[in-house]
Amino acid sequence: MTNTIQLCRSILFVPGAIQKRIDKAANIPADAIVFDLEDAVSPDEKVRARQQVVEALKSSAFKGKQLIVRINGISTPWFEEDIKAVVAVGNSAVMLPKCETPEDINTVKKYFNKADIALFVIIETAKGVLDVAAISKVLTPQDSVCFGHVDFAADMALNEADASEGVIYQSRCQVALAARAFGASPIDNVCLEIADEKAIHDDTLKGLKLGYAGKLCIHPNQVPIVNKVYTPTLDEVDKAKAILAAWDVAQKEGHGVFTFQNKMIDLPVIRAQQSILRRYQMAQ
Repeated sequence: MTNTIQLCRSILFVPGAIQKRIDKAANIPADAIVFDLEDAVSPDEKVRARQQVVEALKSSAFKGKQLIVRINGISTPWFEEDIKAVVAVGNSAVMLPKCETPEDINTVKKYFNKADIALFVIIETAKGVLDVAAISKVLTPQDSVCFGHVDFAADMALNEADASEGVIYQSRCQVALAARAFGASPIDNVCLEIADEKAIHDDTLKGLKLGYAGKLCIHPNQVPIVNKVYTPTLDEVDKAKAILAAWDVAQKEGHGVFTFQNKMIDLPVIRAQQSILRRYQMAQ
């Protein structure tokens, strides 16, 4: 187990108050597991859930798993005890809900005591979206910016949370753009569909095309689909290798630009191919 995050295609939420779900999570092939102390836990269950999650963090069942704990928000009465408990164990990342300002980041990281802990922030309010660039700017490369479209829809007084259109889609784009601009990893919103594989696939693919690095998941059924979408195909890998090989030849001949299969190839394209190979290797 680690408190920093590597590959993060699929990030599965697991209710911290339901021991059976915690136990099952150890065998789900998500890249990261989020033990949820916030939305999935009723107020009268908060303390018990925290205790269960702390025990899970210590359990050998999760050895080698990337773990994250979604704590309760800064303004809640559970925030301080949540973050102190998670940091004390010291082997998981922290997820902060409803992040709205850079000051929220500073508040949370004060509790890290200079420990190397990855931070995931969720942008899920209008205020958070408007300030997402400033928020992303104070994060580190090991941190992530997630989009929470359901709470955002409620904050915008929308009748439904459709992440494919309107202001939700616009904000989905904005979160990815801000995270990438300042070097944090953008994580796409959940898909509310848990049975329709095509709908899950299409929503995940849309996030990939927006520049997201991974996706939040709310059901185990979503995990293999998300992992597949965010893993380069063998055809993509073979093409990337061929382009990079041709690039080596072009470099030796003193060319900074060359053609490959009737397309112009320059340094930005080369970087994209290198990224494909890195992502593929990490997924193996």
